[in-house]
Amino acid sequence: MREYGTYKAPWFDRDVAPMSFPDLVRSRFDFLLTAHRFEITSQEEHDVCLESPRLRVRALHDPRGEVVVHVSRVGHDDVHERWTYAGMVGRASVDRLLEIAVERMRENSAILAGDAAFYEQLGREHRQIAEEWTAYYARKGPRPRCGPLP
Repeated sequence: MREYGTYKAPWFDRDVAPMSFPDLVRSRFDFLLTAHRFEITSQEEHDVCLESPRLRVRALHDPRGEVVVHVSRVGHDDVHERWTYAGMVGRASVDRLLEIAVERMRENSAILAGDAAFYEQLGREHRQIAEEWTAYYARKGPRPRCGPLP
């Protein structure tokens, strides 16, 4: 099992055992389990899924260094209609990237509210961006001005 670093307990002068990715997710996403009625529905070494009656949160860790958190409505599996946070391990640890994802989720109340209009708007925006990039790569349209190359 991969180790994600040691945790220095505030009441000890020594390091505590390293935490696995599922343990880090459980620790950082604890507010979902306690305040938002989420349950862990699946858990693997690099993939943890939490669900509530309305939302699904999936945290993934690619061992090459990427951390991705997806939030989508339960029963709506369209990849365009989901909120996503992605970050690379480097200057930030896996733990810090999960913490940033939580901060972003809490900043926008529509994400955790499961607001249908919010997710539908995300879907429209993501589809449009995908179509623009497809046209660009097919040499049928200009380069989109919506950010870096996918």
